[in-house]
Amino acid sequence: MTTNESPLKISESESEGICIISIDGHLDSLTAERAQSVFTNAAEKHSRILLDCSRTTVLGSSGLRALVMTHRSAVENGGRIAVYVPRPEILETIHISGIQKLVSIHTTMADALAALKA
Repeated sequence: MTTNESPLKISESESEGICIISIDGHLDSLTAERAQSVFTNAAEKHSRILLDCSRTTVLGSSGLRALVMTHRSAVENGGRIAVYVPRPEILETIHISGIQKLVSIHTTMADALAALKA
């Protein structure tokens, strides 16, 4: 990896009225501010957001904060989020933090989509 390459790539798409944000790489103190900006912007425009963490390789405390702040922003705008986390090491970080009590966390994409469609 060169120094000009970002450790995080974020892409956004839409399916059946759900904004899907794919998080590819490190969501940590170096990238969380930029990610939070993308997430907050999406929460202002969409009532249902799915954060796809299937390619998230690192989730630090700043990244956890970004997930919580996105949840709060979505709720404030009358929406909701779900987070798809299939990777055991990322799921463990989430469970240690306890944010699964606040944020809707799912280990399959189908479950995350179903939670937003309900």
